[in-house]
Amino acid sequence: MEDELITKVGPGVEPDADNVIDGSGLWAVPGLIDCHIHLALTGPGSLELNLALGVTTVRDLGDPLDFLQEQRRLQDEGAVGARLLYTGPMIDGADPTWPMLPRTTKDADDAARAVEEHLTAGAAAIKLYTTLEPESLRRCIEQVDGRVPVTGHLGRTLASEAMEAGINGLEHVLLTPYNDIAAPEHRTARNELMLTPGFWPKVNQGWLAADLDHDHVKRWIDLLVERDVSLCPTLTVLPGADAPDEEAFDHLPNYRMMRDERMAASGRQPPEQTDEMRARIRPVREKLQEFVGIVHQAGGRVVSGTDTGAIGVVPGFSLHAELGYLSGAGLSNMDVIRAATARAAEAIWRDDLGTIAPGKRADILLLRGNPLEGLAALRDIQHIVQDGVVHDPAELFATARNAGP
Repeated sequence: MEDELITKVGPGVEPDADNVIDGSGLWAVPGLIDCHIHLALTGPGSLELNLALGVTTVRDLGDPLDFLQEQRRLQDEGAVGARLLYTGPMIDGADPTWPMLPRTTKDADDAARAVEEHLTAGAAAIKLYTTLEPESLRRCIEQVDGRVPVTGHLGRTLASEAMEAGINGLEHVLLTPYNDIAAPEHRTARNELMLTPGFWPKVNQGWLAADLDHDHVKRWIDLLVERDVSLCPTLTVLPGADAPDEEAFDHLPNYRMMRDERMAASGRQPPEQTDEMRARIRPVREKLQEFVGIVHQAGGRVVSGTDTGAIGVVPGFSLHAELGYLSGAGLSNMDVIRAATARAAEAIWRDDLGTIAPGKRADILLLRGNPLEGLAALRDIQHIVQDGVVHDPAELFATARNAGP
């Protein structure tokens, strides 16, 4: 390595004897990539915690631009943590899905202006959201004009319509493909959004009833493969399926506090609290895993992302949980690793990331075990190298725990 880049790989390399990392008996893999986080919802220490768990790059898919620009400034000045890419706020329609997070737009012209604002502010991608109408979505993609990837968590515009219009990525397998995949009698209506009473049970039942062998499902998958669209399943996020991982929260006390404050302010309790309720929802994840496995076998690009910032989803830890769910979808260990490295780099249009090769950024994890034999080895990290700088995971964990409010 020289400076931030890998210069040579393979036998016969003669490094500077005063600057050698002893990798004897260790396994080298590229740094991991989380294609879908929300940094403002997890608070201080989040980027350090991601890096401590081998996540060298994250992509924020919906937070205020001024907040994200400040985080980028801090990184440019030497702050340690996962490399931050961002879209800025989600670009939504006139009646936003969430009151606080999106950039609402009244028509297609306004949506195009939002795209340009985000790109001017350093966005590495554009995210389109659930109440955006098809005309506005098409106009946004035209406005981007191939400068950055466009991804979407969609609703009123079908995923199939978006793929025909030239979108590059789809987020949340539970939601974005739903009205294309579910039988007509189970599909959500125009005015049914995530906060609508009964929305989640309806979607869960629709997935359980979906016929994944139906011709319309096969046509949808063929379109995704043909249009080279990346699918970021975020299987980690399934409301009610999992109890909070309180041990993971111990590594980021500020996030635990933020989570509790958010729940108190909403006047709600986390959904599906009992083991019995969770057991009823987990078959939904199994159906989603089956679908993701079919997409992968058909040649679709499946990539890693977590929606970190959703209540109960902890930075870094959630990425490793997601990789376990991808394994459960039928991906081999090598395919899972590629989903979080090479394939993820393709999805975010970063040809300098994702593999260990000359000319790439020097993002490398040195593991104590062979991840092809067990994915748990991806968490057993001896050294983390990011941009050629070596980090001790224990020091990064300590920094994350002690991060200020």
